[in-house]
Amino acid sequence: MNNFEERYTAWLDGALDENERERFEAGLPDCEAARAEATEWAKLRGLLRETLVPAPMPHADFLNSQVLAAIHREEPKTESAREVVGRGWFSAGRLAWAGAFLLAVAAALSFVLVPRNGGAPTESQFISQVVDARSSDPKLGAYAFAAPGGKGAVLWVTDAGYIPANERIK
Repeated sequence: MNNFEERYTAWLDGALDENERERFEAGLPDCEAARAEATEWAKLRGLLRETLVPAPMPHADFLNSQVLAAIHREEPKTESAREVVGRGWFSAGRLAWAGAFLLAVAAALSFVLVPRNGGAPTESQFISQVVDARSSDPKLGAYAFAAPGGKGAVLWVTDAGYIPANERIK
């Protein structure tokens, strides 16, 4: 207990243990006056317990029903879930229109962004010719692959020596 008032109240109520009570009484300037006050306090507490007994309430059920009725009259009226959903930003009609709008936007975007060329993309004839290129010389090796960016093809010939850029391969 931190302050004098708390310790004094606990001493009057008899809530201090033996050691705490002895230390508190040793610190009192006038122990006899404090004990006299504690005795009077005990008498007053007993008198209040005897006289302040709650009187039995006639018709307690009627009074309770009246109090509950008054409470229900004062409570704000709550709305049902159907009333709340029926108006505002998230009404059923607005949600339906928003869904239809989003479907239309998705259809338009797929029509604009997805290419339509009549089926699966085919390889160009150039790539077909490169892949079909063969050498009659067994020492030569030919490898064909797509150029970076996919806009052409590269033919890699091994052990061919120097071939000028403008020379045609037979």
